[in-house]
Amino acid sequence: MSRPPPEPSLANTAKSRGRTLPASRPSKRLILCEDGTWLNSDSGSIKASVSIPSNVTRLSRAIKSQSSDGIPQVVYYHWGVGAGGGVVEKLRGATGSGLADITREGYQFIATNWIPGDEIFIFGFSRGAYTARAIAGLIGDIGILTTDGLPYLGEIFRDVQHQHDRDYVPKHPDLPFPDKPSASSPEYKEELRRRRLTRLNVPIRVVGVFDTVGALGTPKIGWLTRLGLQSREMKELSFYDTSLSNCIEYAFQALALDERRFAFQPALWEKFPGNETVLRQVWFPGAHANVGGGYEDQQIATISLAWMMAQCQQFLDFDIDYLLDQWEDAEDFYEKQEEKIRPWSFGRLWDGLSGIYVAGGMKIRTPGRYTAIDPTNGKPTNDPLEDTHEYIHPSVRARLKLGGPGVDDEGRSDCRALQDWKLMIEAREDGGKWPDVFWRSRMRPEDGFAKILPEAPLKALEVELLQY
Repeated sequence: MSRPPPEPSLANTAKSRGRTLPASRPSKRLILCEDGTWLNSDSGSIKASVSIPSNVTRLSRAIKSQSSDGIPQVVYYHWGVGAGGGVVEKLRGATGSGLADITREGYQFIATNWIPGDEIFIFGFSRGAYTARAIAGLIGDIGILTTDGLPYLGEIFRDVQHQHDRDYVPKHPDLPFPDKPSASSPEYKEELRRRRLTRLNVPIRVVGVFDTVGALGTPKIGWLTRLGLQSREMKELSFYDTSLSNCIEYAFQALALDERRFAFQPALWEKFPGNETVLRQVWFPGAHANVGGGYEDQQIATISLAWMMAQCQQFLDFDIDYLLDQWEDAEDFYEKQEEKIRPWSFGRLWDGLSGIYVAGGMKIRTPGRYTAIDPTNGKPTNDPLEDTHEYIHPSVRARLKLGGPGVDDEGRSDCRALQDWKLMIEAREDGGKWPDVFWRSRMRPEDGFAKILPEAPLKALEVELLQY
């Protein structure tokens, strides 16, 4: 629960900027970036008259093509579902349509380019966050297909999609091999390995996502389903669950505290006993696109971007000047609006409850109190998520205690998601300089749910942005 002292300011060296050389030098780094619905790196948000990139776009641009120690960093950027423009594309973005195709394409990029010794990084926002997690799940389930295995990707993917469906009859029962069991059976992937169709136990260095939403990655909007516009094949996207594969070494998620659309319930990770993944899930002020980027006021998004980059600095070489330029762009926005430059964490919080989402209703988010999803039907259970490693970012405390503006700049920030939590600042028992900062639940204790949410420590890159 303790918050360590801020790290010293960064110097222009790889070591002091947070990166440490791996014990064994990778051949190259493959970085897959999956963007959110209605967003792409060329046009930005569909609501914008100028390009407003998401955090996934900006992250992809901040990664150097080669690290300072000579390791190639190969970035593949994939635009969001519905990013092509037009009514049909926008409806695809509001449904599950297209997600399976994008998941296959992202997986194929990794499988086509990976060789032993490479490091894999996968990032995503919104539906792209689901895609990132689904691709990581595929790698955990079936490994990375070989050149002999890739021709069977379509059939293998369908087998994995339907691994929880007892009534599933494969279109090609003898592909990729005869008498195949369910993809949920260990014998399935073992036979893939035996036939040299895949490489198992391939590690993924980092999966980093911004606000995964919906039990199946796509917010389900009831009236769209009733009209036949919401994909009825969303059930097929439930092949991944909220648990973490041991093949993921580090998992990071930035979450939006002030998102209140019912259809946009967050999908948190959980760790089961024995899982060794380093997991950090941190709550930030704002709605879905405040945290993932795409609104005109990008201040909050730049804070969450800096957090994600800070988590990954020991693995990837970033252009830090690019991040600082993004902060300057956020300040320039205020000047163009003829308003004072806002203090750190005071950026505008947007209300996403509009348009097609109004009829879907509202639900305040509940940090520390989410339950597991049944992967067979995509519905929530009564079982609390275990070991979620949730934290509250210091920007939340700064905004609340310093009188930051509320949603849509109306009144003062009150953060309804934290109304059942009390901010605690206590002297450390060891007499250390920095106090323990955490949030304590006001609710009656219930087994399985979090009682304490620690405040996330600020890393050196975040401190540099704060002081810039």
